[in-house]
Amino acid sequence: WCVRQWWDSHEESSAGKSKTDSSGSKRGAPKSKKPSKKSSSSSKAGNEGFDSLKEAMDNALSSSEGIIAKRTIACLIVLLGYILSVNFKDYCWRLSTDLSNPTIIVKARLRDGRVIKLDDYREAYWWLRDNTPEDARIMAWWDYGYQITAISNRTTLADGNTWNHEHIALLGKALTAREEEGYEIARHLADYVLVWGGGG
Repeated sequence: WCVRQWWDSHEESSAGKSKTDSSGSKRGAPKSKKPSKKSSSSSKAGNEGFDSLKEAMDNALSSSEGIIAKRTIACLIVLLGYILSVNFKDYCWRLSTDLSNPTIIVKARLRDGRVIKLDDYREAYWWLRDNTPEDARIMAWWDYGYQITAISNRTTLADGNTWNHEHIALLGKALTAREEEGYEIARHLADYVLVWGGGG
């Protein structure tokens, strides 16, 4: 619609110019002796084209069809925003429910479909607290370092804030190597080793 309006107005303006040029040539108007500059004429033509396009856009938007189109687009934008906001709200509620569950005591599902409470982490930390000396050093994967410190009240070799890469590499080698090799490394570093093992 906008392009058609612009095209019609452009044709009308070009037709009007051709009429004035033909009438001026018939009257024998004196020609200007100054040479016309191509750059200025092309820039004027470009500006006139943009002005005519802008005028056509304004006419199209102010018409009844343009008003209906603007209202329709506004309604679609509002509807799309509502749908996205509802989906985002549902996602936030699901995420908050998942994050609000404790990370020490978790739910687990057996092979037969039964849901059980997995309390092995807390029991292991309490066992360390109740059955090890207060100055005992505990070796475990660094993910459990903060929990060992907070719940068991024991010193751990690494936690989530350990920045020494060589220390982390040695700890990882001790926990992932063969049992004999891992023991030779762990016996010089820690008094107890906490290893999580699971199965079906």
